[in-house]
Amino acid sequence: MADELGKLHDATLLAIHFDWSSRTCTLTLSGGPELPGDFIASLQDVSMLSATAVRPWGESVSILGAAEVSAGRFEFAMQSGDTITVVAPNISFQRTR
Repeated sequence: MADELGKLHDATLLAIHFDWSSRTCTLTLSGGPELPGDFIASLQDVSMLSATAVRPWGESVSILGAAEVSAGRFEFAMQSGDTITVVAPNISFQRTR
């Protein structure tokens, strides 16, 4: 898991989907230089989801970096200057192509 998070630099975020009833958050991504191909990142039992869309650094759909900043708190820093934060017990990655 930490391996994939550390390789998300320059990956493209295509969509964020949150299923309220199942408390599942899915990020649909297209890989960057270190993680080629298309894949999804799934987080189960989500207790908090926050996503800014202010774009203080300009338009971008690329990830600057991602990390588990504390136990169960995942942050995705976007190259637009925005941050997506998801609190969940874990994250899993699955290739879609």
